[in-house]
Amino acid sequence: MTSPNDAFIGLFERFSATLNRLADLPESRKCEIDEACRRHPRLEQHRRRLLYIRDLRHLLQHPQTRGGGAPFQIGPAFVEETAELLRRIENPPTAMKLGVSRAQIRTASPEERIGDLAAEMKEKGYSHLPILDERDVVRGVFNEAAVFDSLWAPHEPIIERSMRLGEIMAHCSLDAQHTETFRFIDPRQPLDAVLALFLAVATPTTRVGVVFVTASGKRSEPLQRLITPWDVMVMSRDWSGQDSTERRPA
Repeated sequence: MTSPNDAFIGLFERFSATLNRLADLPESRKCEIDEACRRHPRLEQHRRRLLYIRDLRHLLQHPQTRGGGAPFQIGPAFVEETAELLRRIENPPTAMKLGVSRAQIRTASPEERIGDLAAEMKEKGYSHLPILDERDVVRGVFNEAAVFDSLWAPHEPIIERSMRLGEIMAHCSLDAQHTETFRFIDPRQPLDAVLALFLAVATPTTRVGVVFVTASGKRSEPLQRLITPWDVMVMSRDWSGQDSTERRPA
């Protein structure tokens, strides 16, 4: 029967191989924790734990005791915790598990009144309402940025609560030049790739506000999921084993 110490050392060898692969240094003779964390921000929250695991392995493999025996015994519970962390690192979530599915997404139509949409967004905490065509293809997004863009546009009527969304559709366009941009990805993209999209800064005044998931990442395809920075934060907490709050439909 394998002892907890031997099981732990075996797990570390898998850790080392996995982290070196993520670090793009598969032939390295050491465990490349720092480089793996640099290349994959999702690992940063586990850095201290990974360093602790590495140090324990070194103490077991290179004991300083005169008798040459193991200086301590690893408990079975710690072995299982280590195995669970390895499973999380080896199998990160993808875009298919992030955000909100199409069935849960609150969409907006050009016929709806702006005031009603804004009131519902405030009440339910929605940040973006996609505007879809008859094929479920995203044609625009109603959000605060669209409203501000309309307010500052020359020769545009002042926005009133009774106005229809269709009257400001130009400012809801995916290509509208305001502070938020939108990206389309396929469902196989890992958490790291989605996080990188939200962290990227196109210009000092623009950021990615929403990521849309379609079958192959094309904007001409029907919408499958909607991902916000909040969704990535919650998934990162879940993935790391921390507590998180329940996701509200968007």
